[in-house]
Amino acid sequence: MSRSAVVIGGSGFVGRRLVEMLAGEPGVDRPQSWPRFDSVHVVDVAPWRSDVALATKVTSSIADVRSRDALREVLRGAHTVFHLASLVDVGLKKNPTIDAVNVDGARNVVEVCRELGVPFVVYTSTEDVVLRDTPIAHGDESLPYPEVPLHDYVRTKIEGERIVLAADRRDGLRTCAVRPVHVYGPNDPHAIVTTLRAFASGSVPVLLGDGRARFDVVYVDNVVHAHLLAAAKLHDPATRDVVGGRAYFVGEGNAPNYFEFLRPYAEVKGIRMPRRWLGRRRTALAARVLEGVHRLTGADVPFHRFHVHVICEDFFFSCARAERELGYRPHVAPSEGLRRTIEWVRDVRLEA
Repeated sequence: MSRSAVVIGGSGFVGRRLVEMLAGEPGVDRPQSWPRFDSVHVVDVAPWRSDVALATKVTSSIADVRSRDALREVLRGAHTVFHLASLVDVGLKKNPTIDAVNVDGARNVVEVCRELGVPFVVYTSTEDVVLRDTPIAHGDESLPYPEVPLHDYVRTKIEGERIVLAADRRDGLRTCAVRPVHVYGPNDPHAIVTTLRAFASGSVPVLLGDGRARFDVVYVDNVVHAHLLAAAKLHDPATRDVVGGRAYFVGEGNAPNYFEFLRPYAEVKGIRMPRRWLGRRRTALAARVLEGVHRLTGADVPFHRFHVHVICEDFFFSCARAERELGYRPHVAPSEGLRRTIEWVRDVRLEA
C-alpha cells in the first residue's frame, strides 16, 4: 500500500524543513527510526518552495484549514497528516482569524481525517500551552493547562491541542502532539531577525529582565526529528497505544538566557547589544503600563506580560517523556545548530 505524507503548513519555517527531511536529500543517510513515505504533499495558503534537491517528489496545493471542502480535496488518500498550520500572533490587538485557524482549523483537520479514514495525525503544538504567571523550570507533561490563559494565542493553541488529542481512537484515527520549545535555525522568520533589526535600529535601549532567566531553544531539524519519530511510533502497532493521545515537549537541553542566546548572532552582524538590564520588577511594571496604554489608545506596544513570563522568568522543559517513549535525542547537536544558524545570519539583510 502506498504511503502518502501530507504536511499542512508546509510552507512555514518548521513545515518547510519537515518537507525537506521527509522527502530526503539525495546521498544523505536517513535514520532507520524515521518512517518512509512514497509521496509528500504540501498544503498551505502560501506557495511551497525549496532550494534543496529532494529524493522524493513533492507536490503542493493551496488550501486553507478553515475550509473542510478544501481539506477533503487534499487529504483524500493520505496516510499520515502532519498538521503544522497555525497563526502565531502574540500582539494585544484582537485577531478574529486566530480562533478560525488555530481552533476551528484543528477541528476541521481531525474531522475530515475521521470522515476520510486517514489513520494518523501528528499535531504541532507549543510549549506555550502551559504558560502561566509563575516560572517553569524543568517542566514536564504533568503540568496542567492554565485555568486562565495569558493570551489568545495560548488559549487557541490549548484548544487546538485538546481537539487533536481527544480525537485519538475515534473512527480509527490515531493522534499525538509535539510541543517544541522556541525553535531556531536558518530561515527563522521570527525572533532572531526581528530582534536583531530592533538592536540595529537602536530602538531597544535596555535588555528586559536581569539576565538570569533561562529560556528553552531547539534547532529546527531536531523538531522535525521528533515529528518523524512520533509518526513512526503511531504507525507501529506495538507502540501506538503508548504515544496515541499524548503530547511531548521537545528541546535539546539548551536553555540559555534569551538575550545571551541572541548574542552570537548580534556579534556576527557587528551589532552592539545594550549593556543595561531593566530588571525583573521594572520590566513587569513596564509591561503593565504598556498594556494600559494599549487599552486606552489601541496602540501596538513592544512588549507585555506574555513576554515577561516567557523571557524574564525561567521557562524551560524536560524532554524525558520524548526520550523514553519516542526514542528522541537531538538529531543535530546545539553547537552544530549554532554554527549553521550563524552562517545563515551572516548573509541575512536586516534593512527593512
